[in-house]
Amino acid sequence: MSKALLETHIRAALHPELLEIKDRSKAHSAHELSDGGGHYEVLVVAEQFHGLAPLARHRLVYAAVEGVPDIHALSVKAMTPEEMRQQAPAAPARRTFHLATD
Repeated sequence: MSKALLETHIRAALHPELLEIKDRSKAHSAHELSDGGGHYEVLVVAEQFHGLAPLARHRLVYAAVEGVPDIHALSVKAMTPEEMRQQAPAAPARRTFHLATD
């Protein structure tokens, strides 16, 4: 349920071009003092982050999800669309092979 709420809150506040949410709770279920809260990783790509320092970007995301219950940990990667395009892997070089037809 929290994953859906995270998505709703982030989309409403930041209008991201891209939003990926990964639920990593199962990897942390054996913690000795686990309170059952979720562990999430979010990638938010939004124009609103333009010109902001990483800390300011994270604060915007944390403010967007304030009040969402059952979040134990939240890992945030926040970037602008331009930064996302710069990180995209380049297309592989095209190679042409000529086969002998003897």
